[in-house]
Amino acid sequence: MSNDRSELRWGVEQRLEFIEFRLFWEGHVNRSDVMEQFGLSVNQASSDLSRYIGLAPHNMDYDRSLRTYVRQPGFKPVFDKLDAGRYLAQLRSVADGILDEDDCWIAGLPAYDSAPTPARGVDPQTLRSVVDAIRRSEAIEVQYQSLSNPEPRCPTARWTSSRSVRSTRRSWASPLRSPKAACSRSRQARTTGRPCLLRSTNC
Repeated sequence: MSNDRSELRWGVEQRLEFIEFRLFWEGHVNRSDVMEQFGLSVNQASSDLSRYIGLAPHNMDYDRSLRTYVRQPGFKPVFDKLDAGRYLAQLRSVADGILDEDDCWIAGLPAYDSAPTPARGVDPQTLRSVVDAIRRSEAIEVQYQSLSNPEPRCPTARWTSSRSVRSTRRSWASPLRSPKAACSRSRQARTTGRPCLLRSTNC
């Protein structure tokens, strides 16, 4: 069995990261943890634990009385992904209903609470079209309704283009601009609004 991290397949590396995550945050990990998280057989889980010991022999030791592997005082992470942000992001994802508790790597979820995230649904087909337009440097035609100036009440059609999608932590947006090839007006629209995708064309 190779103990060279550079030769690890993605699936194996993910399972070893899980072992390290549990060791660091929970202080222990056992074979059943790996089996339940990834749906592995006894032999596969045992092989992963042995592989991790080969990579980091001083990180854990088997405690026969507890019947589990426990973190050792000289623990040093192998995968460099043990940061507080990742741990708290999992808690937040569980709180928001994005991640099921069964899929969370945290064994014993601590007591937690969070302010609810405002729900602004994103239509997956609209998102796919926006992402495709960004990748292909295309313009998209949208129905636009200004929120700061609600007149006219009927949304107007506009050709716009975007280079990215952006997270405001409350919602996702795609900053829009007027492409020269698709719009004769050079004035940038600065009012906030809710665009709705119609179609796209080369920019």
